[in-house]
Amino acid sequence: MESTFFADMAEDFKQLFETMEDYDIKIYAGDNSQEIHAHSLVLRARSPYFRGALSNEWVKKEKEYFIFKKPNISAPVLKVILKWIYCGIVDLREYDGPEILKILIASDELGLQKLIDFIQKFFTDNRDDFFRQDPVGMLYIITHHEGFGILKKFCLETICSDPDILFKSNKYLTLEEDVFILILKYDELVMDEIELWDCLIKWGIEQKPQLSNDVKKFTNKDFKTLEERLHNCIPLIRFHGISMKDYYLKIRPFRKIISEELEDDILRCYMIPDAKPALNKFPPRKIVDSLLINKKVTLLFASWIDKQQNTYYSDNEKKMPYKFELLFRCSRDGNNSSTFHQKCDNQGATIMIAKIQNSEQLVGGYNPLDWNSNGYKNTNDSFLFSMSDKNNISGATIGRVSNSNAVYCNNGYGPTFGGGHDLHCPNSNNNWSRNPSSYTISIPTSFIVSDWEVFKVVKQA
Repeated sequence: MESTFFADMAEDFKQLFETMEDYDIKIYAGDNSQEIHAHSLVLRARSPYFRGALSNEWVKKEKEYFIFKKPNISAPVLKVILKWIYCGIVDLREYDGPEILKILIASDELGLQKLIDFIQKFFTDNRDDFFRQDPVGMLYIITHHEGFGILKKFCLETICSDPDILFKSNKYLTLEEDVFILILKYDELVMDEIELWDCLIKWGIEQKPQLSNDVKKFTNKDFKTLEERLHNCIPLIRFHGISMKDYYLKIRPFRKIISEELEDDILRCYMIPDAKPALNKFPPRKIVDSLLINKKVTLLFASWIDKQQNTYYSDNEKKMPYKFELLFRCSRDGNNSSTFHQKCDNQGATIMIAKIQNSEQLVGGYNPLDWNSNGYKNTNDSFLFSMSDKNNISGATIGRVSNSNAVYCNNGYGPTFGGGHDLHCPNSNNNWSRNPSSYTISIPTSFIVSDWEVFKVVKQA
């Protein structure tokens, strides 16, 4: 029977690391060239970098010592790495984000892939706050180190789910072009296309030499300069997801940087119903699969669900805590209660949004419980809401439940709230009604709905 003594062996190597007895390598680390000792046999066995250097004998040797100069790796960072090489021990909890990144970059230089993967995983699990503080710096690092795939995926997915991390401040103006292109390519970027266009134009204007912020003052040379700066980015903008109004107001003033072919294709799709784009054929970005709401509204919903102020998630650098998955759309699935229950029953927390005909007003309600069975359900967490316009949510209002009759389940009804009922969706009928009872909120007592949607509210890890 074979026996193993890994613990004893690890302890012996730990002692060797601490004493560095009979060392034969001198490493001068950092700008101050602090001398650190090591053993060539250990480094050769554990590091591809040192294995190559020692095998090819290109490293300098003075008397019996190999000499390495690593001014780009500080002594504290090198000691952390050597401890891992000798002992297989690393504890990153005592280090902040910048220090961990330095350890990661040094590990990459020394070819320590297992340590690289471990540090990336630790960083994504424990130090995402640092990424939110310095997204531009992190993006620069991940795009200049091919081995940082885990961290790259994390950073890009985080930005895609919460673009304000990057675009809310002007720091994004220092992005390199290839990083901006990488972001533009992502289908999952949760950002209105016209907002992305605005950011791209501002980025192009701010590159050196800086152009005027007033497009009316642009010369032909200015347009040519801007087109050259954005030449590789413009084909990645999904113009066909931009409204005609936004196109006229925000894109048309820059028409000189758009090719005639692309402009003609965009106008054709605006003017001919159901026309398919021939250029820039990308799928719509996965903002939220809705005809009624946008990202700003989902941030407002998240704040309300967590019983915070309206601007809690929009004004703070906090991760969006929920996903909103479309379950039902009246204009797509049909206006009848049976289809609503088929698609929405037993799905957990849901939020319903309805648009009042001949207006931009939205009303709806949040149910943290399942839709199922018949009768009233009790919860302290449900609410109704009203907003005049999805693009102007500052005046949005919320009414939280005030008694036990929070939601009403009935197989013959659509989503219904309150004992009155405070918000009632009838079967196969666009004439909705409100009879105040359980919620205090200003919603018309009767109104016609042009469309309504139900979303499953999923808590994100």
